Amino acid sequence: MQELKGLKDIKDIVPIDTFNPLWILLVLFLALALALYFKFFKKESKKFRFKLTLKEKAKNRINSINWSDAKLVTYIFTQDVALFVDESNTAEYSKILKELECFKYKKEIPEMSKELKEKLEQFIKGIKW
Repeated sequence: MQELKGLKDIKDIVPIDTFNPLWILLVLFLALALALYFKFFKKESKKFRFKLTLKEKAKNRINSINWSDAKLVTYIFTQDVALFVDESNTAEYSKILKELECFKYKKEIPEMSKELKEKLEQFIKGIKW
């Protein structure tokens, strides 16, 4: 029993106050920091932008063809007009492509004839957008 005299009794459970007003300030500061980040530093990915489809981009390039540069006209016609070719104009398109072969893959090319330019213009006018 003498051994137990030196021991002290266990105390009851004491509630601890965990609420601190600094936590509210910390949460408000973090919310403000996130709001500022998304407003000023985040890329403008959330803004609604019109994105052109592949056919709309091709249509814009076709409508803005520079007819003085035969090589550029050839490549635009070959790549972009191909998107709008259907069963009704496939044969005509392949004939025009055969005529345009002399303008491709060469460093120096001849000037495009008026007849060929007119064929290209007529084909472009006949395209169903």
